[in-house]
Amino acid sequence: MTKTRESSHQAHLNWLMRLALTVLPTHYGIGAARVQGDLDRVAQSLALAHQIAIRYVGDHTSWIQIRNNVMDALAHMGRIAAATGFEAVAEDFVQARELCRAYLVSLTHEQRVQLASYDGFRNAHLTEETHDEGRDPALVLWLNPAYAPEIPAKARVQAKADERFAERYGELVVINAIFVSDAA
Repeated sequence: MTKTRESSHQAHLNWLMRLALTVLPTHYGIGAARVQGDLDRVAQSLALAHQIAIRYVGDHTSWIQIRNNVMDALAHMGRIAAATGFEAVAEDFVQARELCRAYLVSLTHEQRVQLASYDGFRNAHLTEETHDEGRDPALVLWLNPAYAPEIPAKARVQAKADERFAERYGELVVINAIFVSDAA
């Protein structure tokens, strides 16, 4: 395994374990029974997310249900990975990531902008769709729950939107800075 792949797996493992610790109860079973229960929950959550994604392809109003099911699956993957290693959940992780990616790609740019704005992305309307072959639009990456919120790629997407806002509406940035400093 290459150094990059190892560091990528470690980043994913850290994200999954953090989800498991913050989302799931810590008193849930022990040993093999817990791992099997978590594996079953991963399969159930991903299957439900997949059914919703297929049924509502192109309908952004079902994203929260899909995301919540995928987040549940990811949290259970984190608990499994903590006990057995990332390799035990790597295939499920890829399935979750690709399920979200495919669903998000099926949406229009405007729908992704609405979802990202709802999730706290500033100036989402200023993100540009990529036209590079084989690359997904920036908001697809930013919205995908398989990626930890603090990864550098997500920060770059947000920074680029903020930069575009400053370029286009610079006077508003200055007025806002004055307003914020006066309020403090």
